[in-house]
Amino acid sequence: MRSSDLRESVTRLAIALSLFSAACSPPPSATPSSGRSSADCAESPQYTPAAAELRQAVEKGPFYAIASRAGVASCRVGGEDGAITLDYTFRDGAGLQVTRNPKTEYTDQDVRLSSPLGENPVDLLRRAEQAAFDSGCGIDWGRVETSKPKDEPEATESVYRGDVCNCQARARSDASGRVLRLQLRSAC
Repeated sequence: MRSSDLRESVTRLAIALSLFSAACSPPPSATPSSGRSSADCAESPQYTPAAAELRQAVEKGPFYAIASRAGVASCRVGGEDGAITLDYTFRDGAGLQVTRNPKTEYTDQDVRLSSPLGENPVDLLRRAEQAAFDSGCGIDWGRVETSKPKDEPEATESVYRGDVCNCQARARSDASGRVLRLQLRSAC
């Protein structure tokens, strides 16, 4: 084989390998991140010290941990009448919205999953309760109210209530029983 033929064969092989490598790699948006928020959250004019404190607490919590596995696509901060809202969208389509109003002592954490929850929802809700209230908020995990939500009649919602701060934990399942939404709210 002549050296020019060898050089041409090596060049073709290198091109083929690079095309194969590119075709088999996930696109950059599908590559998992460390789960950290995108910088746009902190760049918002509503990003106050109180919003930074809420963000830090949220990002240490179990709802964020379960939703952010695919990485954060965006984070928005909003505020109105003293309330702070953090709205996360994740790369797999999951979302987490957290609202806190210190004036009314209202807090709502609502996570919508893009794929079914892989663990017992009560275990995750208990961890969320502990993260929000150091000693919990008195939720009676042995007593559940089950109903069909008006906004999604094919779903089933299980509600657990606490005796402190009107605390509620909710798990919503689709028609096949897969848990796709969790919520923890309180108003003292």
